Amino acid sequence: MNKHFFQQRHPLVISCYYLLMLLIAMSTTNPLIISCLFLGSLTQQLIYLNGKPKYTIIYPLFFWGVITLTNPLFIHRGGTILFFFLNKPITLEAFIYGFFMGMMITAVIYLFQNFQSAVDSEQLFYLFGRRFSKATMILTMVFRFIPLFQQYYQELNQVQKHVQRTQKRTFKEKVSYGLDLFGNLFSWALENGMDTADSMKARGYGVGVRSSRITYRWKIVDTLALIMIVSLSCLFLLQLMQGNYEFNYYPYRDNILLRIEEHSTDYLLFIFLAFLPALNRVREVIIWTILKSKI
Repeated sequence: MNKHFFQQRHPLVISCYYLLMLLIAMSTTNPLIISCLFLGSLTQQLIYLNGKPKYTIIYPLFFWGVITLTNPLFIHRGGTILFFFLNKPITLEAFIYGFFMGMMITAVIYLFQNFQSAVDSEQLFYLFGRRFSKATMILTMVFRFIPLFQQYYQELNQVQKHVQRTQKRTFKEKVSYGLDLFGNLFSWALENGMDTADSMKARGYGVGVRSSRITYRWKIVDTLALIMIVSLSCLFLLQLMQGNYEFNYYPYRDNILLRIEEHSTDYLLFIFLAFLPALNRVREVIIWTILKSKI
């Protein structure tokens, strides 16, 4: 069974979906839309997890908590004062705004991670390598560099712990060890980047038009999926520019229930769009269960 039914679509369809979702996420402060994006991207992230380390999910949640707690310390707007800290008012509206802005940033991180899992380097080269060869190469190196950097850090950290026994050292010595470790990682990153650049230059990358060794067939289902994704996204962006999804946090937050009543159908369509990969996954599981029951 294919565990990621959404990956069966053409790379152009998948790329358009994630690019439009990222555009929507960074274009609104509406709490309901941000919540839908967050839950949809988190659900897809759990689907893509499949035995991988869970820190890819935990780290963005940490940034979410930091933004929620620190926003009231710098923004003192809002009409509902909870208490005073260093003679500065801490307001409920600042907490709520920081909460949803942290959720939005977390959703964007999850969307980037899901895009990296759904579209590999070969598919990126197939889509953009012909016209934007250098930009595509840089983007692919960034996606490839992050897991390599994490793997090299774990290997180097384990070796240094066994050699130097840092767990028995003082705090000052551990800080010095951390700085040395960072220097080694930085040197390795520069060396690895230079080796990759020299290797691609020696192979003549970017000199002529690049072809792909893999071709992806465009199906009728891809056409229908692309039309649906682009149509729903354009409809949402059009209404967003008209101010239909505007939500104010200061000085008092708007009534979200009133907003839902005014545009309930539009919100339902956006929920469907945000959970589209997860719904496709559920559809695949149902089909697979039915087929197994007939064996």
